[in-house]
Amino acid sequence: MHVVVLAAGRGSRLGTVGDDTPKWLLDVNGRTIADRQLEGIRAAGDAVASVRVVVGHAGEAIERELALRDEPVGIVRNPDYAEINNWWSVLKAIRELPEDGPIVVMNGDLLVSPAHVTAFLRAAAAGPADGLLAVDLARDLTDESMKVARRADGTLDRIGKVDIDAPVGEYIGILLARGPVLHAFRDRLATFEGHHASRNEWYEGAVGRTAAEGVAWHVWPLPDSDWVEIDDDADLRTAEQLAAR
Repeated sequence: MHVVVLAAGRGSRLGTVGDDTPKWLLDVNGRTIADRQLEGIRAAGDAVASVRVVVGHAGEAIERELALRDEPVGIVRNPDYAEINNWWSVLKAIRELPEDGPIVVMNGDLLVSPAHVTAFLRAAAAGPADGLLAVDLARDLTDESMKVARRADGTLDRIGKVDIDAPVGEYIGILLARGPVLHAFRDRLATFEGHHASRNEWYEGAVGRTAAEGVAWHVWPLPDSDWVEIDDDADLRTAEQLAAR
């Protein structure tokens, strides 16, 4: 699998903390998010063929950090990160990768156990699903949750923050796409390109649209709710509490 980490955005809701530091490099109880994610990726061993990080805001900091590490991690530069939402980072990265994948996309602001990253990668590599989403089926949902609804056969019906009937859980920010699912996902992302009205789309929107067209995205249940997407100071405090356990 080819892993793509999305680390281009600026953590504007983190105030001055995010001025010079990408969220991927946030220090959380003595270790960065990057440390934890890369540990989980390394532990997946031969299941992972390559790792790329999409950089934008304070990208030089990430490039300096990776230069100090003895591991091959590629860089995809996204100079448009401030004007175009994260779908463009995904599309730029997957255009550099094999047409059939498999490709794993991981949000760079996700603090989660390295063991969970490894477990997802191994399940994705060994399982039959061409589309797989990591979903927390236990956490109480809020207005900010990226909610997931399933069909009777267990595949994704809808995904989004609003207007999701009977959600079963929250998408945490890790997915796999390969073969026909990757083709449909990439083609849908490409429809956003060149349209001003699509600049604020999310890549999850492309997932939802392909699901509505019959593309089979399956759910991988997260083992527990010990994760947080770091958007603001409250999330950072929650992350520090989780990392201290």
